[in-house]
Amino acid sequence: MWDWLSDALVAHPEIAIFLALGLGFFVGKFKIKGIALGPVTGTLLAGVLVGILFAGLDIPDLVKTVAFVAFLFALGYNVGPQFFAGLRGDGVKQVVLAVINCVFGLVVVIVLAKLLGYGPGWGAGLLAGGLTQSAVIGVADSAISALPGLSADEVKELESQVAVGYAVCYLFGTAAAAFFLSTIAPKMLGSKDLAADAHEMEQRLGVAKEPGIGKAYYSVVRRAYRIHDDAATGRTVGELEARALELGHRVMFHDLRRDGRVLPVQRSTALEPGDVVTLAARRPDLVALDLDRWTEEVDDEELLSYSIETLAIVITKKALVGMSIGDAFAAHAPRLFVTKVVRGGQELPWSDATEIHRGDEITVQGGKEEVEAVIGDLGYPNRSSDATDMSYVGMGIVLGCLIGVPTIAVAGADIGLTTSGGALIMGLVFGWLRAKTPTFGQFPPAANWMLSTGGLCMFVGIVGIMAGPDFVSGVREEGLSLVFAGLVVTLLPMLLTMFLGKWLFKIPVPVNLGITAGANTTTASIGAITDTAKSQIPVLGYTIPYAIGNVLLTIWGAVIVAVLA
Repeated sequence: MWDWLSDALVAHPEIAIFLALGLGFFVGKFKIKGIALGPVTGTLLAGVLVGILFAGLDIPDLVKTVAFVAFLFALGYNVGPQFFAGLRGDGVKQVVLAVINCVFGLVVVIVLAKLLGYGPGWGAGLLAGGLTQSAVIGVADSAISALPGLSADEVKELESQVAVGYAVCYLFGTAAAAFFLSTIAPKMLGSKDLAADAHEMEQRLGVAKEPGIGKAYYSVVRRAYRIHDDAATGRTVGELEARALELGHRVMFHDLRRDGRVLPVQRSTALEPGDVVTLAARRPDLVALDLDRWTEEVDDEELLSYSIETLAIVITKKALVGMSIGDAFAAHAPRLFVTKVVRGGQELPWSDATEIHRGDEITVQGGKEEVEAVIGDLGYPNRSSDATDMSYVGMGIVLGCLIGVPTIAVAGADIGLTTSGGALIMGLVFGWLRAKTPTFGQFPPAANWMLSTGGLCMFVGIVGIMAGPDFVSGVREEGLSLVFAGLVVTLLPMLLTMFLGKWLFKIPVPVNLGITAGANTTTASIGAITDTAKSQIPVLGYTIPYAIGNVLLTIWGAVIVAVLA
């Protein structure tokens, strides 16, 4: 049976790829003290296991290359809006810290590799694992393949070293980074209680939630009230809404019932005794107005059955960029409520004072007619759809690969972007263009995930399969030195970044930790930090450095090979 299975996988290596993917995603789900391996590391280890168990597997390089190019384009597409947004405005401080972090990380890797006698294989593996950037593997492999004078066996050996180095350093580096940034780093920065610091920032930014309120809480409420006080009768809807706004509370009338009939209201509609009206407001505003003094709440299902739309809108209007959410919506969508803000794929804690960035995805809620009427004043509706504009995605990848083909001769070696580097750059540009004018180039989350996570996992799975036969000997040869060097590479850039953030830019501790996690592209760390902080405040510092870190650390894959070759 085993011989038959082995022969089947050797004859049909596509089976081995999907075996590695299936096992890798399964293993990646398991958590140790809240930290999961994740699908990428899980698939790499599963690929190594498959390569060890089934000798003789041979997978064409073309399959690996296609998967990696697709991943890099999707990666660039995802971080493009934040990458370009970070190059201006208040994001400059975060960009500076991210660049310093990445450059210093590269220097640390080069110094350690020279001291330990590592060549381009082990050096690239140390960089990929220690700085927890999986994309380095593919870029480094491409650079190794382009090195002059190497035989096919030598190329394969160096690529195996990259995979082994990554696997060893990533396992320890991810755990160390998450533990360090969530537990030790806050104390080093002077925080006695990270959760208290984050809560204090929430209060200052106006995004604090009511104590004890969990997931059952929803901020926008709609109620029906019967008018019974002379103070309200005879006054128009516009007058009452304006008076509430003067008191610092925003409420909106929608429909009313009069003499048994449901009627729409206008701002000029005057209320009469016995009218039943619908009010929409944020819960704190409705509670603060103490409506029991002049109304009584009633249950009127028909009156409250008007259509409500909740819609995510990508902000593209230039006039809104830099404005606060409160000012922007007061001017352009005064009858809508904001319920969520997503930036760079991360949900942000927000308040009316939060500054809007181009490409922010802001979820609004209101009457269907009211939402549809103002979409054009805000941006582009991100409606649920499974359709992908493959002409846009395909053209972006083609252009990226084409600009990566040309090379220039430097010191006898041909240097160029490579097809993978070109795909990353065009991903950044096409992602930015989509955020700027999202009337074309639809790339829904499911399709994006398939190219990004799916493409990367397929790539590292193949890398693991091909490296499997050499994995055990590689770990035995360089294991202890790799673990030590990987931890140094992981922690030193973090120390530099967070102390520069504290001393040079005076950045609050929760945001400082988010910047450090983002610059090192360690997603496990931002989860651990927010868990410790009991707040999403650290995410405010995560998105821009994450975009910068993804780009620079990926490029370093080619740089480290060139330096150590």
